[in-house]
Amino acid sequence: MVDRTAETLNAGSNPAASTNFKFTTMAELLTDEIIKEKLEMDGFMEEPDGPWLLEYITTEYGGKLDNTSDYVDDKYTLKIYSESTSDCYDIYWCTHEDRPYISQDGYYYEDYSDWSDRAVDELTSGGDVWIENHIWCDMEYDFNHRLEEWWQDVYEELFDEKKEELLDSGEYYEEKD
Repeated sequence: MVDRTAETLNAGSNPAASTNFKFTTMAELLTDEIIKEKLEMDGFMEEPDGPWLLEYITTEYGGKLDNTSDYVDDKYTLKIYSESTSDCYDIYWCTHEDRPYISQDGYYYEDYSDWSDRAVDELTSGGDVWIENHIWCDMEYDFNHRLEEWWQDVYEELFDEKKEELLDSGEYYEEKD
C-alpha cells in the first residue's frame, strides 16, 4: 500500500517558495469636508469668533489687545485714542509714538477701517495694542471684520498644509481632473 497523503497534500497550487502577501487598503478620496474635519479636530475652526481669534493671536504671535483700560502706558506699541483741542474739537491718534506727529498720526475723522488694519498688523507682528474704550465701541465691527479677513488667509494656509499632510499619509488620494 502506497502512502499518498503527501501527494494529496501537494496537489493543487502550492508554491515552492513562500510569498509575502501585503494586504493593502484602498485609499479614500480626500474631500474638503475631510480636511475641515481634521482641522477642527486639531482645534482650528473655519469661522471662529473674535475672542477666539484674539486668543489665537496672543498664543501664536504674542500680540495683545487692550480695549478696556482707561490709561495707556509705554507697554503698548500701537495706541489708538482721542484728545480734545482747546477749542473743543476732537483729534484722533493711531500711533506708535509717545508724542505723535499730527501729519503722520493725527486724524480729523474716525477711520475705523484703517485703524483696524493697523491694529491687526501690529498684533500679528507680536505688538501690543491699546484702543481707548469709547473708540472701541464704534470700531469693534470693523476690527472684527478685518480679523475675519486675516483668519481666512491663515485658515487657507492651514487647509493647504493639512491637505498635503493627509495626501502624504497614503490614506487618501486626490481626484485628478
